[in-house]
Parts: sequence; structure tokens; C-alpha cells
Amino acid sequence: MAEEPLLMNFSLGNDAILVQPKFKGGRWRERRGLRKATGPTGVNTDSILERHSKRQKTGNSDGPTRSIDYQRRTGLRHGVISSLFSYNPKIQSVTDRAEQESTTLPSNAPLVDGIDTFTSLGLSPIIASHLLTKLDIKAPTAIQKTTISRLLSGDTDALIQAETGSGKTLAYLLPIVQRIVQISEQKSKNGNDTNYQIHRDSGLFAIILAPTRELSKQISVVLDSLLGCARWIVSGTVIGGEKRKSEKARLRKGLNILVATPGRLVDHLEHTEVLDVSNVRWLVLDEGDRLMELGFEDDIKKILDKLEQKKGKSGAISDLPSKRTTILCSATMKTNVHKLGEISLKDAIHIQAEADAQQLLQEPTTSTDPIFSAPAQLQQSYIVAPAKQRLVTLYAILKRSFSHKGSVMKAMIFFTCADSVNFHYEVFARKVGQQNTSQLSDSTPELPTQCHSSVLSSVNNPDIMLYKLYGNLTQQMRTATLKAFSRNPNPSILLCTDVASRGLDLPSMDLVIEYDPAFSAEEHLHRIGRTARAGRDGRAIVFLLPGPEELYIPTLKHGFKDKRVNGSLSEDILRKAFAPAIASQTRETWEDNATGWQLEIERWLQSDSKIADLARKAYVSHVRAYSTHVVPERHIFNVKELHLGHLAKAFALRDQPSNMGRGGKGDEGKQDTGKHKGRNRDRSRNPAASDIDNARNSAPDPKEAARQMRKALNAMNPASEFNIA
Repeated sequence: MAEEPLLMNFSLGNDAILVQPKFKGGRWRERRGLRKATGPTGVNTDSILERHSKRQKTGNSDGPTRSIDYQRRTGLRHGVISSLFSYNPKIQSVTDRAEQESTTLPSNAPLVDGIDTFTSLGLSPIIASHLLTKLDIKAPTAIQKTTISRLLSGDTDALIQAETGSGKTLAYLLPIVQRIVQISEQKSKNGNDTNYQIHRDSGLFAIILAPTRELSKQISVVLDSLLGCARWIVSGTVIGGEKRKSEKARLRKGLNILVATPGRLVDHLEHTEVLDVSNVRWLVLDEGDRLMELGFEDDIKKILDKLEQKKGKSGAISDLPSKRTTILCSATMKTNVHKLGEISLKDAIHIQAEADAQQLLQEPTTSTDPIFSAPAQLQQSYIVAPAKQRLVTLYAILKRSFSHKGSVMKAMIFFTCADSVNFHYEVFARKVGQQNTSQLSDSTPELPTQCHSSVLSSVNNPDIMLYKLYGNLTQQMRTATLKAFSRNPNPSILLCTDVASRGLDLPSMDLVIEYDPAFSAEEHLHRIGRTARAGRDGRAIVFLLPGPEELYIPTLKHGFKDKRVNGSLSEDILRKAFAPAIASQTRETWEDNATGWQLEIERWLQSDSKIADLARKAYVSHVRAYSTHVVPERHIFNVKELHLGHLAKAFALRDQPSNMGRGGKGDEGKQDTGKHKGRNRDRSRNPAASDIDNARNSAPDPKEAARQMRKALNAMNPASEFNIA
């Protein structure tokens, strides 16, 4: 007998089956209260809101109306509770919250106006007049005054040490150009014919080595503008990222002064027969400490050997100096700079600005303890911000800085990795008219990465432009971005990695923000040196986390004439930026407004899977980069002290990504497999770059770590010698 089906003769009401909603974020007691208060019609949050209203201590009594608005702002109606201001670690450092104006006189400003100042140093009237009329340079800086006179008086090697922004580039370019002009004038006088002047076929007389492509380009621009008074002298560049064929054609036509990166110059010395270095009499090593840090020691040795082998083997011009002069420039005197000096310099003189030398006599220090590494007029400050408040605090600073027209024209924000640059770029530029910024293509040289920022723009500054710069961009894109950022007359912000920290002279740079602290104290000095250049004022702000990172504050004071460094708390910044304009007409508080902005970004991530994936990649890359600080500072920046859950809030993530140790997600949201498993996807494109990370983290001995890093850098393709940032 077949079994009969069981029939149920009772009915279910519409409200009998309930789905318990999930609540994320906030305090666990609040989440528990919301779950208990869940009823047939949804979520009843009146009790939670009532307790929150009491905590706000506001005098108005219209609680129910505020509760509805508060639900809409903070996302309680969607089952989300913000926790920006709860369970943050206690701040231990004593901060000086008063913003004080610096009265210190600029230490890198030009000295005395007048054309006679340059001529008295030994420069020809033609060059001095060109500096005044065409380049608007009225007087030399202290380091230029000392260097020009010393280099023109003899052919000895020199080690130039000066603070950032003091004009070191012109300090070594002017003597070289002056000597070549003198040789040209002498040949013209003896031959009584202008055809005997030096021209591009006369040979290569000077080589200038720089660690990065951007710095090489900038030196080339300064040199070209200086050679406007001597058109017969021809300069050029050979750098990574450019086509070798076009560079060979340039070398075949002939150059008198060559600006190059070490890797590409070694490549041409080995494979380009038309490159003749027999007449080279001046070799400049700019940013010597960075050259050593990037592992160019072997390349520099090869270049020096080639110069010695080829010396005088072709028809040298008789008026050239008999020996080669090598000039080493550095803002710091670290151990690796001394090592580079031992390799390249012979009987060198140490050149410093007169003020620096006098201070050195009054306060003697060791060779590794530089004096005046940063300009005296630079106003430096720090902000202690809990991890959950970092993103909204950065927005608050930018919003306040650009609130008044003309107060800040140009700003730079430094991050430790390219993924973080991309994520924050999208956050602050998520609308361009009616389209998303992700529609802009990085592969179009004519269209640098820029857009109008709807987040930061205001009535006073409606056209704030955003740019991004990091090593993995194409060379054409990097060049176009820097050019557009420098020439833009409107307020602009550059989001970048350390690829922009060395040597770049960007006009009207008013503010530098180190959102992620530098990997070393020396790199910090170079970052903040992008502002307060040539006697101009400038500000620098460093973000620090509560806890061990507060031990970094004494390092910020190092190298400053004025040891006072102003500090503030993130809540002070948020209170000023998010306080209601008319408090009597609204019950909204600055905490509510800051929370509302944070939740807006979080909802945006939830609605866009590509942006959410970008945020996760940025989070993972940031944590990995955090572990690469130099050994002496790892007790300050200890990755084990990071609260990974709180840090996720800084990337608008509501949960810590679950794939921290497995290399991130791919473009389709799938986990990477195969040979790229366990690597950052950006690093997997260049295996040598992953070896650099391994070298940083694996060897506890600093010397062994440096050796492994140099080995990894040398294994990289010369065309991508600085694509690691």
C-alpha cells in the first residue's frame, strides 16, 4: 500500500516567516541590540538612537525627527553602524595643537640681488645676463656661491653637500657650461673664424648621472634653458623607458653634454659604437645616496672603467683640462655616500654652504649626522590619527587646505605603493562631469591622468585637478603627468610614490603630505624637500598612528634648525572640517558629518566591485610595504602592532580581506594561481621586483639585506630600472 502524502491543514500568515538581517560594524552591544529589536516590519532602532542622542549632549528635544535623519545619514536603516570614534587606541604623545607661524629666515634663498654677484664668482657677463633676463635668477644661493667659485678655480674632484631646494643643479651646471664656453671662445679667437667654435661634433665633454628618469628629465630641462645663451653647445638624454634606436640616432648626431641614468648609459657604452667618451672631462653623480640605494654601484664602476680606458684615445681638444673632474652631490652624508666617494673621487674637496659650515663648527657632529638637511623655513607638523580615521582625516585636511582661493596651489601626497595611489585617486576623483575617473586611460600620452575632483572642489576653487605618478606607468605617461602638473595654473594635487621624492623642482609646491611615512628618515627628508625651495615657504604634514609610531616624532625634528614640530590630533582636524556652519539650525554634529562621509565611501565600494577589488589590493599592498621599513626603524613601524581590522576602515572596507597571505584577487575576483601564487599582482609582472621585497624582509643583517637588494636590482631590465616604486 503506497504511502499517502501528509497534508497540513493550517495556514501561515504573511509575517510568520522572518529573515533576520545581518549587521556589520559598530560596537557589538549595538549590533546585539539591533538584532533583539528586529520585528515583523524591519529594524527598530529607536532605543539605540535614543542612547546615541544622549551621548551627543545636544540641547534640542526633537529626538524622533533627528532619529530618522540620523538613520539616513549613518546607514542604520541599512543595518550598518559606523565606529570611527569608538575603541580607538589611546594617544600617548603630548602634542602642541597651536598652529604657530615660523619666524625663521629661509636658509636656501638667493643672497644679494644684482648681476655683479654672478660675474664676481667668475661667470661670463653673457651667462650672468642670461640668468637675470631669461631665467629670472637675480642672485646665487649660498651653496651656488661657494660651489661656483671653487669649481672654476681648479680641476679637483668635489663632494657637494647641501639641503634640498638650495639649487645644487645650477651649482654644478654653471661651472661646466662656463668652462665649455671659455674653450669655445678661445678656439674662435685663435682661429679667427666662428667655424672653430665648439659644436655638436666636437665631442662629449660632460656626463651627468641621475638615479631616476624624472630627475634626469628635470636636469635636462634646466640645462637646455641655461644653454639658451650658448646655442652651439648641444645636450641630450639617455634614460630607461625611451627607444634605444632614437637615442642612438641622437648620439650619432653628436652631443656635448649628456644626462643619463646609469643602467641605460652602461647599455649604450657596451652596444653603441658611436658613443665616444674619450673627451669627457666632467662627470657628475647627482643624488649619490639614492644611486647607491638603488643598486647602481656596479654600473657606476663600469662607467668609471670605460672613462679611464677611453681617456685621450681619440683626437682630444688641446684646450680641455688634462684630467677629469668628478662631482658627487648629496643632501646627506650616509655611509653609502662615503663608499661612492671612495670609488669615484680622488683628493676631493668638501663643499658646503658658508652658513652650514659655520654651524658645523659650532655644533660638530659625525659624518652620518647631517646639519640642515631640511630648509629652515619649512613648517613641519604631524597628525596622530587612529587607523579608522585616516581616510576621513586626509579628506578633511585637503578640504580645508583648498577652501580658500590661493591659499594652497600645489600639494603632493606620498604613499608607499602604487595600488594605494590608484585607490585614493579614485576616492578623491570619483566623478568627472557625468563619468567615472576609471574611464580615463593611462595609455594615452596626450591625456595625463587628471580630472576635476567633485569631492574636493568648492565655490572658491572649482577646478582642482588630480594627478597620479608611480613607477609602473609608462615613461611617456610619467613625463606628460609631471609636465601637466607643473604647468597647470589651477590648484592641483599629485598622488605619488617615492618616484617623485628625489630632486624634482615643482613650482608653487605649498604642501607635502606624507600619508604613509617614508621607509627611512633620509627618504623623509627628501620627500618634504619638494616644498620650501629657493627661499619660498612650505608646509609638510606626516600622518602617524597612535602607539609605537609616536616614537617617530623625535626623528621629525632631526636636521631642523628649529626643533619645534607642531602636532595635532585627528579629531581636532575633523572638528574644524565637519563642524556645522550654523549650529542653531541643525543638530548635526561634526562626528555625524564625518561618519556620513566615511559611510558614503563605504557604500560606493559596495556598489562597485572593481573599486572594492582596488581597495582590497591597496590594503594588502600597504600592509606588505609597511614591513619594508629599514631595520633601525622597525621597532617604530612594526607590522605586528598594526590593528588589521581598524586599518581596513582606512580603505573603506568593512572587513579585513581574507586573502592576506595568498596574493590578492585577480581582475575577475578569482584568486591568483600558478607561478604568481603568493605574490602581489603588480610585482608578478616583474619577478625582480618581488626579489627586492624578499631581500628587504628575509635578511636580518642590514649588510646582507643590502647585498641581496643590490643583486635583485641588478637583475632587473635596464628599461625598468625605477619601476619598483
